Amino acid sequence: MKTVIRRCIILCIALCWMFNTALLAQKLANFEGVVVFKKKGETHGVVDSVTMRLYIKGDKFMAEDVKDANQPRIIVDSKKKSIYMVTDRSREYMQMPMPPSPPTTPSKVPTKTTDKQTLAGHPCEHWVDKSAELETELWASADLGKLSLPSGSMGVNLISSNNMATFLKNSSLFPFLFIEKNKAGREVTRLEVITVEKKNLADPVFEPPQGYSKMNMPTGTLSDAPAQGAKKKK
Repeated sequence: MKTVIRRCIILCIALCWMFNTALLAQKLANFEGVVVFKKKGETHGVVDSVTMRLYIKGDKFMAEDVKDANQPRIIVDSKKKSIYMVTDRSREYMQMPMPPSPPTTPSKVPTKTTDKQTLAGHPCEHWVDKSAELETELWASADLGKLSLPSGSMGVNLISSNNMATFLKNSSLFPFLFIEKNKAGREVTRLEVITVEKKNLADPVFEPPQGYSKMNMPTGTLSDAPAQGAKKKK
């Protein structure tokens, strides 16, 4: 149970940064709907994957695990500067403060190529960025508004490139496919949007349900320790 809570807290902090930077810039303020993305990543030789459904409404979002209904739901309210982790099975929730925002200026602008493709029904353009340790590839669209992504400075390997995360924050782009490869050429991160649906969402979706009990935060240091079921890379 502690491992599940640890994994969910780490993920919610990462997702919080991803949406907080976008919404504070008011690029996604008018977007209301549901985004499903699949993430596969390797952290310290451990491979883990998750498919998340994100409900977005202005400066609020809710995230849930598509494949495991027993995983807690994550709610972020940017105005209240709060994160809620809701466990429906036990009818409980935790409340946490939001983390700080990422850097504001990229060290260099990623290179835009001439390649184009349509992903999840949206026209996307292609950017690449290289460093001594990572080669990153981004496919993004300008027709939905802005969506930033968290970098490795949060201790979560959704994106290890601080430069690419900061580039997205300062752009008007919505990422549909992000790939990282290490210096050996092996893919270590893949974050891919599966579907995007614009729809009206009720306010209670973004609130802990009435009657649920508030839990205290667990003690100990949060880290990117592997979740149960994660596989060690050979």
